[in-house]
Amino acid sequence: MVQAKVQALFNSAFKEHRHDKPNGEVDLNFDAANSMRWGLGWRERLKCTRCSCMSDYHNLYEEVENKKGPSRRVAKVNIGLQLGRCTTPISNTGVRRILNNANIIAQNQGAMLRLSKKVNENIQSVGTCMSKESLL
Repeated sequence: MVQAKVQALFNSAFKEHRHDKPNGEVDLNFDAANSMRWGLGWRERLKCTRCSCMSDYHNLYEEVENKKGPSRRVAKVNIGLQLGRCTTPISNTGVRRILNNANIIAQNQGAMLRLSKKVNENIQSVGTCMSKESLL
């Protein structure tokens, strides 16, 4: 849940700041200039406006475990978007238009296409396994 991730970000940054500067005032804000987007998810860090303290980056999204190696994990929100798209008659371009009109920064079109191919392959393999089981 995103709220819990934001709360964990603020709590860890506050504790880290208090540890480094026990008597200093704390005024933590999102470091918007250095936010990192991962599809519809974001990686954020906080900075103190009174000193030069910066927190570590935190994912504000949940990740899907990757069993194929050490590559970057996919955000669950991106998988959910593609699953929803697969069950409705809409293209990735249509999804991008909806998101952009809602003032939500849409994913890169190539990244959306690659992820939709993976999701579709998994849906097909699950469907094949289920049909084989029903024949037995």
